Amino acid sequence: MEWKTTEFVIQFLDERILIMKSKEDLNRATKEGAVECLKKMMELTNSNTNSKAIITHVGSLYVRKNVMRVFSDEPTHETVRCTALVSPSFIARNMAGVFLKMRARFAANDVPIQIWGTEEEAIEWVRSILDSTP
Repeated sequence: MEWKTTEFVIQFLDERILIMKSKEDLNRATKEGAVECLKKMMELTNSNTNSKAIITHVGSLYVRKNVMRVFSDEPTHETVRCTALVSPSFIARNMAGVFLKMRARFAANDVPIQIWGTEEEAIEWVRSILDSTP
């Protein structure tokens, strides 16, 4: 299944994996677009009691701090077991890796988060996590 918000496209694979991408023609994400996307993501995570994973495609766009905060300030949903980020950019993966290491120091009880170069790698990883959790 696929849903489109003003700025994002959300796919729901096998009722456990949510994949979020910005629309291809998006030049800059807005706070309003992020709020709309997050609202839809919450609706989908609440749609059943299955354990879930979120895969987010990280684009090459500059994202304003207020937009990032919409996603980062929201507590992890109780059914979410892991989060994967996808970026084909070597530099973006390395920068995200540094951010994730810093985040782990301050969010000790957070769900596992990894960054991958392809969506296929991310799906394989999140399925391994989902298959090993209730």
